[in-house]
Amino acid sequence: MIRYILFFVLLISVKLNAQYSDFTNSFQPTPGKYVVSGWIKEIHPTQQLTYTGSIKISLTNTSAPLMATLHPVGEIIDGWQLIAGEVTIAFLEPATVPKLEIELVCSNTATECYFDDIRFHPYNGSMKSFVYDEQTQRLMAELDENNYATFYEYDLEGGLIRVKKETEKGVFTIQETRSNSIKQN
Repeated sequence: MIRYILFFVLLISVKLNAQYSDFTNSFQPTPGKYVVSGWIKEIHPTQQLTYTGSIKISLTNTSAPLMATLHPVGEIIDGWQLIAGEVTIAFLEPATVPKLEIELVCSNTATECYFDDIRFHPYNGSMKSFVYDEQTQRLMAELDENNYATFYEYDLEGGLIRVKKETEKGVFTIQETRSNSIKQN
C-alpha cells in the first residue's frame, strides 16, 4: 500500500524553520494544547517492530520555551508508523515573534527515512485532509481527524470499486462493488 503524500517526503533529518511572519499571518498559534502527528517509514534490511525516528518541536524567543520530542506509537501499518502526541504552548508575549521549529529526525544515519502527512493543529479542533489524483481529479484518499486514511480505488471507467480504511490494526477493505454491462448484439 502506498501512502499518498500531502506535504512532503524527506530522506534524512531536516529542519523546517518557520517564523510566524513566514506564514503571512495564516498560522499563528495561541497559548494552548496542540496535536502533532505524522507518519514515518524507515527502510531496513530486516523487519522492525518499531521505528526510531521522531518529530521534534521547539518554540523559542519566548519566556516559556517549548521543547518536545514525539516518537512512533502503535503498530507498523503497511510499512508506515504513526508519530503522534500533544504539545502545550504555555505563554506568548505580545511584543515578541517566537520561532517555531519542526524537525523531522531520522535517528539511524544508515537508514532512509520518509515522513508523510505532518500535522500541527489545535487540540480542540479537528482536521481532515483530501488527496486527489492529479490527472483524473478523483478523490484517492481522505485522512480523518486521527490522521488515518480511507483509500478509494476506481476501475478504468471511473467507477468506484473499492474503499479501504486504515486502522490501528492495519488496512481493511470496507466496501467493494462489482458491476457489469450486458453486451448487445
